[in-house]
Parts: sequence; C-alpha cells; structure tokens
Amino acid sequence: MITWPAFIKHDGEDELIYISSFSEWQSDEEMLLYIFTERDVLIDSTGKVFSLPVIQKNINSDDYLAIASVENVIELVKAHASMSGQCCIEKINCQSIKQAVELVKDLID
Repeated sequence: MITWPAFIKHDGEDELIYISSFSEWQSDEEMLLYIFTERDVLIDSTGKVFSLPVIQKNINSDDYLAIASVENVIELVKAHASMSGQCCIEKINCQSIKQAVELVKDLID
C-alpha cells in the first residue's frame, strides 16, 4: 500500500506532482481521468515506486516496481526545483525520503 504523502513523476518530465493523501488523490477529478503511461510512477514516503496505471486501477495494490534510494529521490527533487526556477538546488539535502517528498510540497507553495 501507498504510504502518504507521495509524488507523481511523469516519464520524461522534471515536474513532480505532490499528493498529500488518499482523499486528495480521490478528489482530484483530473487525476482520476488522466491516462498514465507505463513509465509514469508514483513514489511514496517510504520510497516505493508504483506504476501509475496499476495504482489507478487498484489504489490498494502493494505491487510496487522498486524501492528508490534517498539519493535518487533527492535527484528528482533537485531536477524539479531547477525546472521551477529555484536557486541553490545543489544545497538541497534530506535525511529521509519522507523529508524529500515533503520538500516537493514546500517547493510548490
């Protein structure tokens, strides 16, 4: 199962989409109607990487693809920060995947 919060990473894009909870996922009509590709993923607060087409069909699935490292997640967050015009991205560092996921929310706010 997904441990919230989480973020979505679309294949070929640096932008990350923060999702705080299951209820937020369910209430976003655009998200429910979006057709995800096989390479679009959701990464949760524990680092589990889920296929979005699988999760879209069964949100309670525990069928994850891999477990991302803190370093990998930080690199995704840095790319997202760079794309959104944040400065000093090289200083971005987190002690846990959960902190990195929360940082995505902070970068959006």
